[in-house]
Amino acid sequence: MSMILRNNYSDLFGTSALPALEAIFKHNLSLHPMIREKLFKTENITGDLWQSSELGDLQNFSAVDEGTDYQFVSPRAGASKSFRPVKYGLGFQISREAVDDGKFSMVADQMKALAESAIDSQEQAAMDIFNNGFVTTYNTGRDALALFSTAHTVPSGLTFRNRASTHADLSVSSLDAALVDFETQQIRDSGKIVNMRPRVLLVPPASRRYAQELIGSDLKADTANNNMNSLKGEGLIVMSSARLTDTDAWFLLAAPEKTGLKLIKRSGIETSSKEEFDNDTIKYKSRYREVIGFDDAYGVWGSAGI
Repeated sequence: MSMILRNNYSDLFGTSALPALEAIFKHNLSLHPMIREKLFKTENITGDLWQSSELGDLQNFSAVDEGTDYQFVSPRAGASKSFRPVKYGLGFQISREAVDDGKFSMVADQMKALAESAIDSQEQAAMDIFNNGFVTTYNTGRDALALFSTAHTVPSGLTFRNRASTHADLSVSSLDAALVDFETQQIRDSGKIVNMRPRVLLVPPASRRYAQELIGSDLKADTANNNMNSLKGEGLIVMSSARLTDTDAWFLLAAPEKTGLKLIKRSGIETSSKEEFDNDTIKYKSRYREVIGFDDAYGVWGSAGI
């Protein structure tokens, strides 16, 4: 691994310092892998707006007698939702005197802190979708309901739920019931059941080890009987984030491309610098433009616990 020496970058002012500081910044970004890309479907856009429109599905095939016409139908149009990227950013400044006195380590530490702040900001925004997933005052989908609801609507007027009728803490029985709900409760416009299975069990750190026992043990958890643990064969992966604020809440998610969770990126994390002639300071900043949310509630299931 290459080493950045202070003597090689004694002039930290202006654009000459940017390559070294940018290397420090990017290196620290790489030290903090994020889980949000494993949960949200990413859409990269070049404009200032991304729109999601709802279309109903098609009914099942019907028998076609010899010599008769096929039945031609059109999907029913539903609601739309727009996503408009927001600019996020933060910066810091240092004095010329600090540069002259060789305070390279101080500047490097600030670049590390800036990178950590960028990562934490993005991860927190993603986890807040779950933290606030049971209230409509934070974020809503195309049906104007919270992410997790017992009354999601489709264009035909049918409804479905993607949360337990009664919230429950994570356990063998509640997880088993949630898996059944995941496969049977989510329906399309025609009433057909959505064909998808959960892939991720998302929990806060307080539940991570218990969640791993539930789905990873050879024998059934929480019982003295030597029953085979059927949950192990579900193929679930436990993921955890310290940014989940409710220690009792837990969630099931399908693969990102099958859910309504969206990460709309306009521009990624980048840095820039500018020397201020009037006060002998240099400013470093980082920015990105994106919006994170959901358009529909398919492929996710949640419980707030008790």
